[in-house]
Amino acid sequence: MDYLKRRPIKLQLLMIFILFVMVVSVVMLLTYFQSKKVIYQKNEEYSIELLDKITQYIESQIENIDGLVINTSYNMDVHQYLKSSDLIDKIDLFKKVDSQITTISQLKNGIVEITIIGKNGNNVNLMSDKNKRKAVFDTITEMKNSPDLRLKPYYAGLKEMAVNGVSHQYFVIGSRINNIFPSYTLGYFIVILDLNALFPKFTTMLENGFGNFYVLDRNGTVSSSNDIPMIGKKLDTSAIKDNQEYIIQTTELTDLQGRIVNIYSKQDLFRGLEKIKVFYWWIMVIFIPFMCLLLWVISRNVLEPIKTFMRFIQIQKVKNIYHGQKRIELIGYNEIMIMAERFNGMLDEIDQLTDEVITSKTGIMKLGLLKKQAELAFLKLQVNPHFLYNMLESLRGMASEAGAMEIRDMVAALGKMLRYSIKGQDVVKLSEELDIAKSYLMLQQFRFDDRFEVHIEFPEDLLSCRVIKMILQPILENAITHGLENRMVKGNLWLGGKTTLDGDIVIWIKDDGLGMTNQKLDSIQAELAAGEDFLERIHKHDNEHLGIVNVHNRIRTAYGNPYGLMITSEKDKGTEVELLLPQMGEEANA
Repeated sequence: MDYLKRRPIKLQLLMIFILFVMVVSVVMLLTYFQSKKVIYQKNEEYSIELLDKITQYIESQIENIDGLVINTSYNMDVHQYLKSSDLIDKIDLFKKVDSQITTISQLKNGIVEITIIGKNGNNVNLMSDKNKRKAVFDTITEMKNSPDLRLKPYYAGLKEMAVNGVSHQYFVIGSRINNIFPSYTLGYFIVILDLNALFPKFTTMLENGFGNFYVLDRNGTVSSSNDIPMIGKKLDTSAIKDNQEYIIQTTELTDLQGRIVNIYSKQDLFRGLEKIKVFYWWIMVIFIPFMCLLLWVISRNVLEPIKTFMRFIQIQKVKNIYHGQKRIELIGYNEIMIMAERFNGMLDEIDQLTDEVITSKTGIMKLGLLKKQAELAFLKLQVNPHFLYNMLESLRGMASEAGAMEIRDMVAALGKMLRYSIKGQDVVKLSEELDIAKSYLMLQQFRFDDRFEVHIEFPEDLLSCRVIKMILQPILENAITHGLENRMVKGNLWLGGKTTLDGDIVIWIKDDGLGMTNQKLDSIQAELAAGEDFLERIHKHDNEHLGIVNVHNRIRTAYGNPYGLMITSEKDKGTEVELLLPQMGEEANA
């Protein structure tokens, strides 16, 4: 593998091309033989399934015809008519039987003729056509000579009849009409059917099939087939059986005393494989020239720019980096052009960083000086907060003794805020920050005589997260001072928090106060985006929203972009401030 890595890219591309062609060829061969096997099996299964469907269809038709024939053969009116010798009774019964036969002929499609031949000479619909009449009596003769005395109908088979000089092929079915007790033959019930009433339409059923299907009657005569010229002829399969190129499948039709024969070529089982073979050839014809063209394009658009890039770097090795040096231009794939652009950008950044080093050092010195000044001011003022806190505790005790409970609570809340502000920690639990916020809101509600209501909603699992200290009070103060203080009616202040899908914390402070104009909102947004320049405004004291700007920059300084404040407001509809913070557990250090 290391040996190949050190070879030229052009040689590696050629090897990859040859290997790719070989792999594709092997895959195509494997898929071709697998497809051949699958197609053979699927077509064989389809042929068997089709044979089963034809068998089921014919057996279903036979079952319907059996029911019709047996019901008629055991009809009491038919029995009485065939046994009757009284002329008046015979006329009355003849009308009933004839009406029943007419109804059956109308209900069942495909019935050409129905006749009843009685042994005592009582007949119904004795056909005038001599060919049909001959077929009826031939069937009766066959039934008399048949040793099969079963109760089911007798399927005589295919009969060819000439009607009006035109030859037609019909299927004849007969049944004995037996007296129930004692058992003896009263007559015969004969039905002449159209072939479509018993057999399927192969042109429709075999639309996607292959091979030839033959339905043979008891005499071995083809009664129905998709090979039309064979209908009415005997089927001889002896010559086909010895031919290895053909397959013969047979299914017995017990009631018909016949069978279904399916004959097809083994080549039919590969039907559809020719399209796959042609498709694979087209793939090879198109694929190999295309790969050659692709190899040439890659070589032209990758190798040449890389060589140019290497020459440029070699030249730069013997030069010192200086401002305004020459930049490289490469033409090729997008990645090559991006590489050249990034390389030129790197050179630009080197130039820019050279200029920024001095500026950065100056800024660091400035920030260090400010830090020293802040530490000195904190030491100077450290005595005063402790003194004030002790005085507030004394005042709370005095108010409690005097029974001024509201004053006691206010002094306690003020002392709690003062003590919280002078604690050494910079990062606290959200529950602690929220507790101080509640103390502040209590003082403001007392001050404004409950002119606004406070709604607080925080999930319990959010209260254990750690946040920067004193980030809620300045925003609450801003909402009350600029939003609710000058409102003529009672207002509302909402304070809540949630966790985003990315795991960050969002805390919102919303009021339904006076809001602000778009111009004012744009001014505040500009102050938030000013960055480190807020240090100068702190010294000048020229910013009325200094608390919000201070909170935003403390968050941005601690956690970076995109954390900080986002403000939305609409005139006379209120203001909403959202604080985006990273989620930190209890183990986070201050």
